[in-house]
Amino acid sequence: MHRLSVAALRRALTRRGAAALAFCLAAGAAVPGACAASPDLPALRAPYGAYMAGAYAAQTGDNEAAAHYFGAALARDPGNAALASQSFLSALLAGRPDAARLAVRLPGDPLAAMTLADAAVRRGDWKAAAAHFASLPAEGLTGLVRPLLLAWCEAGDADYGAAIARLGRAAQAGAFAPIDHLNAALIADMAGREAQAARLYAVTAATSAGPPSLRLAQALASFAARGGHPAQARAILAALVAAHPDLGIALSALERAAATPVIGSAGDGIAEAYLTLAGTINRRQDPLLRRLLLRFALRLRPNLAAARMLAADDDVQDKHPHAAAALLAAIPPDDPLYAPALLQRANILIGLGQGRPLLSALAALAKAHPRATEPLALAADIERAAGDNAAAIRLSTAAIARAGQPLPARAWSLFYARAIAEDHAGQWKPAEADLHEALALSPGQPFVLNYLAYSWALRGERLAEAERMLRQALAVDPREGAIIDSLGYVLLREGKLAEATTTQIHAVHLAPDDPEVNAHLADIYAAAGHRLAAEHQWERALSLHPDAKLRARIEARLKAAAAS
Repeated sequence: MHRLSVAALRRALTRRGAAALAFCLAAGAAVPGACAASPDLPALRAPYGAYMAGAYAAQTGDNEAAAHYFGAALARDPGNAALASQSFLSALLAGRPDAARLAVRLPGDPLAAMTLADAAVRRGDWKAAAAHFASLPAEGLTGLVRPLLLAWCEAGDADYGAAIARLGRAAQAGAFAPIDHLNAALIADMAGREAQAARLYAVTAATSAGPPSLRLAQALASFAARGGHPAQARAILAALVAAHPDLGIALSALERAAATPVIGSAGDGIAEAYLTLAGTINRRQDPLLRRLLLRFALRLRPNLAAARMLAADDDVQDKHPHAAAALLAAIPPDDPLYAPALLQRANILIGLGQGRPLLSALAALAKAHPRATEPLALAADIERAAGDNAAAIRLSTAAIARAGQPLPARAWSLFYARAIAEDHAGQWKPAEADLHEALALSPGQPFVLNYLAYSWALRGERLAEAERMLRQALAVDPREGAIIDSLGYVLLREGKLAEATTTQIHAVHLAPDDPEVNAHLADIYAAAGHRLAAEHQWERALSLHPDAKLRARIEARLKAAAAS
C-alpha cells in the first residue's frame, strides 16, 4: 500500500518502547518456551561435520540443535577447549541440564562460574555458591553484581550482618549505590530487622534518580503496607503508574500484592540481582549476556514475571515471537503483572495471526477493568484480522467511549484502528473522519498521515495534499519503508515518474521482501515504458508470497503485458 496495519503499528511502537520497558521492569528447570527443540536430530559421525552443523544451528538461533551437535563434536574431540566453550554456551542457551557438567571444564569463565553457583544455590550449598561467585572478575559488569551475589549467599547462610555490611562497602564505591542499598534493605527486611530495613529503604528512595522502576516501587510499597502504612504504599504505586502508564491496568493487583514481601528467600534475591543487571545492559550492545542473565534469573525463580516480560520483549526483538508468547503464557492470572503480560502476549499473537484464542481472556480483562481501553483495542485488532470488521468497529467504539473526556492524545490510535476497520468494511467517509480525528489528537502522526494520504492516492483524490502529508510523515520517520512506498505511489499517480522511480527503489532497499513494495516499483517501470524491468519486478513480487488479492492483481498485470 503502503498503509500500516494496526498490528504493524503496534509492533513498531513496541520496538521504540523496549528501552523504557527494560528500565521499568529491572532495578530448576529450563525456561519454558525459551527455545524450540529440534526433534529427531540426525547423528553426524565426523567431528568436523558435527561442528559445522552446530555452528549453523547456533547462527540460526536453534540452540537445542547447536547444543546437540557441539556436544557430539566434543565427544569425539574431548580435549578441544574452544569446542567445550561453544558446547557449554549452546547448552546454557538451550536450558539443557548438561550445561552445569560442561561448566566444570571452564575454570575462569564467568558464565560457567554463575552456572555452577546457581546449581549450588538450588541445593542450598551457600558456601559453594559463594566460592563460585567470588571467582567472578571484580571489574566491569560482573564487578557490579558480584557484591550482590556474595551478599545474598551470606544471607542464605543467615549471616545477615556480614551481607548488609558488604553491600554498604559496595555502595560507597558509588557505581551501583542505589541498587546496593536496595538489596541491603531487602536482606534486612527478610531477616526481620525492621528498623534497619526502614533506614536502608529510605536511603534507597533518596538516592534513586529518575522515574521509579517497577521492582523498586514494589519493594518500597510492600514494606510500607506491611508496616501499617497502606496510604503510603498506594502513593508509591500511583507514582509508578504515573511514570509508566502501561502499568496502570495492574495498579489494583500491585496494591493487593503489596501485602507480601517481594523477596521470600536468598535464592529469590540472587534472581533479583540477575534481573537488575540484565536491565542495565543495552541489548544492542550485548544481547547475549542480557538473555543469559534473564535465563539465570528464571532458573532460580521461574515465577519472576518481570524477568519473563523483559525476556519476552527481547525475544520479539530477536524475531522469536513464539518463544516470547510461551514465556508470557506461563504468568498465572493471580500474578500482579498478569494483565500487562496478557496485553503483551496479545500484541505478539496478533502479529502472528493467532490472536483469537485470547478473545475471552481480553473480554474478562476488559470487564475487570472498566476504564481500560487496551483490552478492547486489542480484541478489535484480532477481530479485524479475522475479517470481522463490524465486531472490530464495535470494540473500537467501546474503547473510545472509555478513553474519557476530553480525549487524551494517546486516543489517536483508537480512532486510527476504527478507521482501518471502517475502510475495510467499505465505509470510507466514516474512516476518513476518524483519520482526521486521530490527526487532531496527534498532529503530524506519521502512520495516520501515511494511511490517509495513500487512501486518497488510491482514489485519485487530493494528490498534491497527499504528497505534502507523506513528506511531513517522512520528516518524522525518514526510514519507514511503508511511508516511502506510499510516496512513490503518489508520485506515480501524479505522473512524476523519474522521482517516483528513485523513491520506490529506495523503498525496495528498505523493505526488499515486501511483495507490495516490489509490485509498486513494477507499476512505475511499466508506466515509464520499461516493460522488461516491470515484468521482472512483478515476477519478483510474486516470489515473495503476496496475499490472494495482490497476487491476482500482479498476475493480471503480467498477462496484460504479455498480450501487448
